[in-house]
Amino acid sequence: MVSGLKNGIDYFVGRNDNIETIKDEIIATCLKEYALQTKVFDKSGHLKMVDAIKFGFIHFVSGLNIDELTDVSPLPFERRIRKEESEILTAALKDKFDFGTWKDENYYWEPLSQTQNKVPLIYFEDELFKSKDVEKVVEIIKSISGDRIYLLTEESINYEIETSTLEFDLIESAYCNFETDWLIYISHEGTITFSGQKLITGIQNKLTEIIKHKNPWDKNIR
Repeated sequence: MVSGLKNGIDYFVGRNDNIETIKDEIIATCLKEYALQTKVFDKSGHLKMVDAIKFGFIHFVSGLNIDELTDVSPLPFERRIRKEESEILTAALKDKFDFGTWKDENYYWEPLSQTQNKVPLIYFEDELFKSKDVEKVVEIIKSISGDRIYLLTEESINYEIETSTLEFDLIESAYCNFETDWLIYISHEGTITFSGQKLITGIQNKLTEIIKHKNPWDKNIR
């Protein structure tokens, strides 16, 4: 249930507004997202819980005191991007990689679906990647694109995140940089696809053992 509240609060990450001036906006935005997440509940016990969480959240935000937050350790940056920004991003990915972000006739992407993508790509079975290998991928991406990238999800809830928080556990998700020079697609079938020449070159240079196992389903993939 509370994921709906988080979906709303993530819109406010990175803003420098005085908390006192945006409390009403925070409450309205989060309760709108919360309503979307909780509309499936219709039993009295569930509805009581929904209301308890809702009113508890309103009370919490209304009583927030900025001075009490100074000692709270910051969380990794994770800003939910607005609809307009998402539309520009997904259009660019469709144009460059023919990646439909789970909306078009392909639904999935390479290698699960054959697309019109012309950008070089390689893919692997995800079980090959241990934590140390993911760290190397993060290093590669930082060298190409810096400390912030985009995360896209199947639910169309997309984020700007810290590059260091990239992980391969979120199935049917994707990562790219602001310029959409490269794309990483993580499928529900246990595959991870990397597209974009700079990204592929980095993997070839730093993941010399894993690269030997590229394209396991089709040795003739481009």
